[in-house]
Amino acid sequence: MGKIIGAAGCVCEKLVNGSCLLHSKGSRALGVRYNNLAISGSVMPFQQLQEADGSIEAQLPSHMQRIEFEKLQLSPSSNQYVEGTILAKYPTHEFGTGEKVFKMVLEESTTQQSVSNPETINTFIFGKLVNDCEHALKQGDRVVLTKFQVSTSPSARKDGRHVLQLELSEETGATVFVYAKSVKESAASSNVNSPINQRLKIGTQDYTYVPLNQIKDGVTVNVYGVVKFFKPPYRSKGTDFSSTVTIVDASNGRLNCVLFNGNADLLPKICKVGDVVRFHRIKIQEFNNELQAINAAGFSALTFDGTLGAPMKPRTNSKSYQFTANDQRTVEELRRWANATISIHKPTVKLSEVKPAEYFDLTCQLIAKAVVDRSAVLLKVCDGTKCPHTLRQVPVDMNTLEGDPADIHRLCKLTVDVLIYDNHVGAAHSLKVGTYLTIHNIHAKLATLNAEKPSTSLETVPEMEFHLHGGTSYGRGITVLPEECSDVQQLKQTLEPAISEDQDSLGDLTLLETLNTSRRPSAPERATATRVERCHQESATVLTAHQHIRTTSLRDVLDQTPPQKYRIRAKLANYEPKALHESVKLYCPKCHSLQEIPSDDHVDSFLQDAYTSGSAAAGPDPPTHDAPWYQTTTWEAEDQRRRQITVHFVKSDEAQSTPERSTILVEGVSLNELYRLSKRFAMLIPITSRTKCLTLNDLSIPFLIQDRKWHYGCKHCSHPQPVNALQPLSQTGPWDLSVIAKVLGVQLLRHVFVMRFTLDDGSGSLDAFLWDKVEQFFGISAADVVIDEALQDKLTRIMDTLCPPRTSDDDCPWLECCIKSYYVSDGSEQKTHYQIFDTVVAEAEDV
Repeated sequence: MGKIIGAAGCVCEKLVNGSCLLHSKGSRALGVRYNNLAISGSVMPFQQLQEADGSIEAQLPSHMQRIEFEKLQLSPSSNQYVEGTILAKYPTHEFGTGEKVFKMVLEESTTQQSVSNPETINTFIFGKLVNDCEHALKQGDRVVLTKFQVSTSPSARKDGRHVLQLELSEETGATVFVYAKSVKESAASSNVNSPINQRLKIGTQDYTYVPLNQIKDGVTVNVYGVVKFFKPPYRSKGTDFSSTVTIVDASNGRLNCVLFNGNADLLPKICKVGDVVRFHRIKIQEFNNELQAINAAGFSALTFDGTLGAPMKPRTNSKSYQFTANDQRTVEELRRWANATISIHKPTVKLSEVKPAEYFDLTCQLIAKAVVDRSAVLLKVCDGTKCPHTLRQVPVDMNTLEGDPADIHRLCKLTVDVLIYDNHVGAAHSLKVGTYLTIHNIHAKLATLNAEKPSTSLETVPEMEFHLHGGTSYGRGITVLPEECSDVQQLKQTLEPAISEDQDSLGDLTLLETLNTSRRPSAPERATATRVERCHQESATVLTAHQHIRTTSLRDVLDQTPPQKYRIRAKLANYEPKALHESVKLYCPKCHSLQEIPSDDHVDSFLQDAYTSGSAAAGPDPPTHDAPWYQTTTWEAEDQRRRQITVHFVKSDEAQSTPERSTILVEGVSLNELYRLSKRFAMLIPITSRTKCLTLNDLSIPFLIQDRKWHYGCKHCSHPQPVNALQPLSQTGPWDLSVIAKVLGVQLLRHVFVMRFTLDDGSGSLDAFLWDKVEQFFGISAADVVIDEALQDKLTRIMDTLCPPRTSDDDCPWLECCIKSYYVSDGSEQKTHYQIFDTVVAEAEDV
């Protein structure tokens, strides 16, 4: 994802006009010999090996080991090299930033005669290395590549080449060796050494960085920014890891970046909000009407601590990178700007400051850890301050607790137990005791007392417990902090005196008196451990009532007969319809019928038929004259039928002062004209004049359009009256929708959402309908969402939150819902149905 590979597999960072780069042949320029190319003690990025000097292996550094294409992995060793023949070479492409890239296809060099189809791999060269290689390499050359990066090839299925691709730039310390036969190269070798040496001595490449408020769709750019929000790397639904980063800068620009890599360590090493990042080669694309960045081929990142005065040491996996005085000034300016912009920095919370029901980021040191079960890990952590609340201790077998018993004992009054759930368990397993880390979006909650626990006065005090729920909402996750991080330095300063003070207060307590590592938890403790309130993930929905009802598993719900009401906790496994515009229906509150909203094609066809039949029935003298309560205007439409459009302007004081608030009656219009008129006038009623009396059209189309909202009537429950019945309203008013519908004998249809949710809690699954009071569920009006693109985007974001696309089940949020069961008869049998009620999306206004 995010690579600059075109449909044909060539380097074709898609141009604005849709064209892509075509094949061409480059001219030949020779490199210089390996033994003569050390400048300032470093290996040069482009070098030539001569056949006369022996085999390739003999001319390479002794520590280098060849790796075959089939054994390539996403994290190659810096001591490995690949060897191949240039099967194809494509023209150089220049990004909008001025940086260059070109692609070549390598066919693996092999000595095995039996190999009839040698493997091929796409290879990309970036930046200054392009200047050294673009004219010096040609088709048929045998090359050796070192210190390359490896990423997933997005075009492998189309071009049939290797599933991975190679990427080389000076930032990674890459080197390209070309093996030239002395017979072919002798004539030119004397003329090329000097120019290439001079080119390599030229200073570093100047990169262009684009302010975030100037970014445009379809370009690949380099940017600097300050982290406003981020999600630590997590496993996506596919094989890659993903990280989401939102950056801002002093231009008041904002950019969401969605970054993928098969190796989590190759994603940006962000520790906290406020860090400064530099991204090279990110591709801008539009998603949900917003610009979004993805990592293109050759992507690289540097991350700097955002603290003022912090060392100018970047966090990166690149073996080498360019960092000039201009870069240093940019980082310092962004640090000053970010620290002056209070809204960028998320306040940190100490354990001594934690409040019940709070969500916070905790920077701490890992003292011990233990596995609770398959989907939960216990971390004992400390930040040097003491939590003022009574803490709940998670009972575990001390033999399974990983950590120094002396440290556990020494810090027992300062440590808290944090339960890590679901998709974060893998990261928790990999943590080493003693590591400094930030746990993002911890939930502090007061524990519910266990009914089976003996009741004494000492046990009636609520206990505080800490959870890191599943999923990645709100940046939830774990970040390991490097030693040089300013937060780690501050944490160490807090820990040292706190540990010393607390150790003095322990007096003569011995380790065995506080912690018996040979003791196993009692049966009641083990039972308590299995009953720890999991609340794996903070619910993405909340109840508006019935919070006192006990949660029921879906297995038990399915075993009971209707009618019943339940409180359940489950994940949204699927929903219908997937095309969200199809979820809005028309509902009659009188006959309880549901119908689809007529399509534009249906309305257009009806209007055309209505004009044709109306013209034939009206005769030579249709009623186009003025009336006491309206003024009539006609004109001829510019089409082949010489169609006559008639507009009756209803007279009112408001219409004279503000014409855009006028009410008009229209006939003979097309669908496009109906749209245009409805945007200009406050209220519009399509009519027909087949007789001398103005009448409504068939209720197959809207009978009234008000403020761009199309209102329909029920054919079965309506008794349409002549439009002249509206005349009294022109004098007395009000021109209200419900009043007009009543006068015209129209039973209004309501816009409603109708959706089907497939819910699953692990014990069972069921389909529940969402339709009654759904506007409260989403916080969106069904009538408004039909005409408002922003609300349509919001609805899409809400559903992507409740049921994330391309995400594993572990990353899906939990939904807490009220559902009720009921019978529906289809004539032959009764079927059980379920409906969601008294439930709303949590914080939908922030989505």
